[in-house]
This record gives sequence, C-alpha cells and structure tokens, in this order.
Amino acid sequence: MIVKYITKPNPEALQKAFVGCKELNYDKDEFLFHSGDEVTQMDLLINGELQVFKYDGNMNEVTLNFFRPVCIVAEWAVIQGIPYPASARFTKKSTILRMPLSEVQNRLHSNIELNHILMHSLMNKIDTLNLAINRGLTMDAMQRVAHFLFYGTPDSLALKQTQMASLLYLRPETFSRILKQLKEQGLVDTQKGEITVLNKEGLLKILA
Repeated sequence: MIVKYITKPNPEALQKAFVGCKELNYDKDEFLFHSGDEVTQMDLLINGELQVFKYDGNMNEVTLNFFRPVCIVAEWAVIQGIPYPASARFTKKSTILRMPLSEVQNRLHSNIELNHILMHSLMNKIDTLNLAINRGLTMDAMQRVAHFLFYGTPDSLALKQTQMASLLYLRPETFSRILKQLKEQGLVDTQKGEITVLNKEGLLKILA
C-alpha cells in the first residue's frame, strides 16, 4: 500500500504547508460550508472542532465525522473540483488557515511535500469511511460500539459520548446503555466521561 511509503505528517508539517495563508476564527455553531457550496479554498483546522454531516430525507442530521486539529478539511472536493458533498459546522470556537484554490494549484506543482500530505490525508479518510460503512451496513448496535472502540484512535476516543453516538447512528441513551454493559464485562472503563479500552480481545469477540 503506497501510504506505507509516505511519512505521516505531523502538526508542524501540516502548518508549514499552509504557511502564509490567511487565519480565520469562527464561533461555535458557525458553518464553514454548506452542502452544495462551490469550493473556492482548502482549509486547515488548527484549533477547535468541526462536525461534518448530511441531512437525511426527514431533515435529520447524519454525522459523517468530527475533525480535530491539526487536519485538512474536505480536500477530496478541492482535488475533484466538485461542490461540497456535506455541511460542516464548528462545535466550539475554532481557527483555520485558508489557502485559495489558485494557491493550492501553484503549491501542488512546486511542493512535493504538500502532495504527500494530501495523499496521506485522503487515505486516512478513505479508511475511516470504509470502517463507517462496514459498521452501518453489517452490525447491530452492540457490535457498532465495540467496532468503534476497537478501532478507535486517540482523537475518536476523546470525543464526547453524544458525538460518538451520533457517529454510530445511535440514540445517546442506547450508546450509554451499551457502554455500561461493556464496562460491567470489564472491557472498558469510563472516568469523567473519558473511555479507556481495557480488553481489545473481548471487543473482538463481540465483533466475531
């Protein structure tokens, strides 16, 4: 897999790729973009948190992901030259660095490191999407939670429990009930809202 030959960019490398770009601040609940908006820039989230979601047929929000610093936002739409396929709203006060499309094109032609950064970012998001599709199509509620915790990254496990429930298309009370069952089985622990996985093999048995 080609991503194995590309070093994972650290926060410093990501911000270096956006050096000289405009810094913008947003308040909680402000939108970065709406589904269908034309793409005119590429953004780097350097502080705060961003929820990306779509609306279903009943105008309910379906969360696709939560993004935390430092990461590029919606680079697939930028590279493909398509409108944003989803909406993005800040869940807390946040800061981004913004690179205009013309500058993106110039830097892609002259900066090999930026190309590697974009490739690595896209591969990670494709992996995340594949995991989400697998959960949503083939698993019951208990398996979805176990799968999320088994494959959880430090960023995903640091989300609020209501945000985790949203990602798994579960009601918060359903997620809380399942989490309690996993805790009683000694598979996880929760302290002050933070989840710690204690037994990954036990989670794997649930998936099997």
